[in-house]
Amino acid sequence: MKIRLAVVFLSALVAGCASTQTVLSGPVTETFHSPQSMKEVAFCLANKNNTAALEQEDGSRVVLIKNGYGGVSLAFSIYPEGTGSRIDYRKKFGTIGGVWKQCVGKTSAN
Repeated sequence: MKIRLAVVFLSALVAGCASTQTVLSGPVTETFHSPQSMKEVAFCLANKNNTAALEQEDGSRVVLIKNGYGGVSLAFSIYPEGTGSRIDYRKKFGTIGGVWKQCVGKTSAN
């Protein structure tokens, strides 16, 4: 009985963990436009979330925020746009906190 419960629990954890490609190929939750450059936004997101900004082949940056199980909760694709940047935000799972909002210019009132 204990083994069966453990298997069910582990299966639920694995099913709940989203892969990077699954999240990035999903629909965009919201798009933000920032007067800050792509590099500045990517650095801010990575720095505030203790992660890295990944450079893509097209020159854009991706910042992934993972949950405690290693699954991608939030993904940010950052592109240059004029002198600023465009940020495509994808939400797979909710996370605690929203420090990322400071980096894209979103306030709690928005």
